[in-house]
Amino acid sequence: MCEKSKKKVVICKELMSFCDILLLDLDYKITPAKDLVDKALSSGKMPHIDFISVKNLSDKKQVDSILSKSENFEISQFMFSLGKTDVNTQKKLISGFKEYINNSLNYYSERHKKDSKLYVSFGLFFGIVFSLIWS
Repeated sequence: MCEKSKKKVVICKELMSFCDILLLDLDYKITPAKDLVDKALSSGKMPHIDFISVKNLSDKKQVDSILSKSENFEISQFMFSLGKTDVNTQKKLISGFKEYINNSLNYYSERHKKDSKLYVSFGLFFGIVFSLIWS
């Protein structure tokens, strides 16, 4: 369970990095969306967001990750809307999505801190109980 909450934090961080790559490209190159997404995802620097693909740009395919259903829906909507408007609107869209993911990151980070303390406490407690029973 602790690994699952940690993975959610990592996914949010990688989504924010993905947004940074998109924003940087829009400032300097303006690469077509399919090429940019394919290049960013195939770089190997973001292995935890492998649930995103170029198909999400053209098809309104729902992404499937360990994040909540509403977050998966937002990711799907964001991916489907990439490359369909002018540069300034794209920047606003990406910045808004990045802020949304930042809020999710903060939520999952706090939850991971609380949960990891709880899991360590339970592990320690059960370890002591087992050692007392078998001694």
